[in-house]
Amino acid sequence: MDRQIDPAGEPGELVEFTIPDGATTNDVASDLAAAGVVSNATVFRYWLRCDGDISIVGFLSCDTEHTFKAGDYELRENMSFEEAVAVLDAGPIPEVVFTVTVPEGLRWTEMVDRLVAENPRFERDELEAAFTDPSLTSEFLPPDVPFGSMEGLLFPATYDIPEDQLGDEQRFLQRMAAEFDRRFSALLDDPGAAPVIEELGLRPYDVVIVASLVEEEAKIDADRPRIARVIYNRLLAGEKLGIDATACYAANKPCSELTAADLENPSPWNTRAVPGLPPTPIAAPGEASLRAALQPAEGDWFWYVLTDEGGVPGAHTFASTESEFTAAVAVCREKGYCG
Repeated sequence: MDRQIDPAGEPGELVEFTIPDGATTNDVASDLAAAGVVSNATVFRYWLRCDGDISIVGFLSCDTEHTFKAGDYELRENMSFEEAVAVLDAGPIPEVVFTVTVPEGLRWTEMVDRLVAENPRFERDELEAAFTDPSLTSEFLPPDVPFGSMEGLLFPATYDIPEDQLGDEQRFLQRMAAEFDRRFSALLDDPGAAPVIEELGLRPYDVVIVASLVEEEAKIDADRPRIARVIYNRLLAGEKLGIDATACYAANKPCSELTAADLENPSPWNTRAVPGLPPTPIAAPGEASLRAALQPAEGDWFWYVLTDEGGVPGAHTFASTESEFTAAVAVCREKGYCG
């Protein structure tokens, strides 16, 4: 029996061994013996129950319960019981996980580039197919959205991807959509929606559109609720929003390449030319922008201009009158921010 417990010679070939969920100690013992890791399943079971003492004295008091965690292990053929249990007690091999980071403010075409760069196992064509697949949806996607687009409804965050899911584009996008639904639902509960949203008759989806505009316009967090307020104030007044980022989206080009003709583009996404909100979000808003869109700051501003207000890089000046706006534009031009 000693040779069954501690075989002669060195352990043999590597054995990849898996303990499935719900496996009993008896199951593990049988599988170890079948794989050639231990010599005898019955003796191994008694050895475990007796804490390694299977003498007559030890056998009479055998009542130890021994459990092992489900997962993957690396063992060897012809191991001693003690060696095998030491490996199993150490726990399964940690799952290999890869990290993909999707930053805020990306439109879908940019997000595809990012995902392919972050995870080379993703295929561009498969991502595009998954994005337009009707099974990819959100509880906040209305039925009348053009092309059923999920633009703006995939939450930007850092995601861990198990190795066996690295090539599953559809599953990953569904995770992003589910994460958006979870985060936005929580924000709708707390802090909830400001009265101006009901006053304008906006749906939750419309709030996401506003949040995407805030995401593209704000350079510092402090400005996000104020920019949201400017958007709502202009909607209440029936004024065009005049947001250059929407013209960039409508033209499908970076804002650095925007032309005068692009600003006059009659696309429904271009708020420089068309009143109201664009029909879809123009980017993926993060939690700070969603929160700002739900709870805008109090103020009567109608404009905001990039001036590094108060000496803060990226800060905007918010104006309530045309004279305040004109003065802010002069500062913007002096700093080289405005054309």
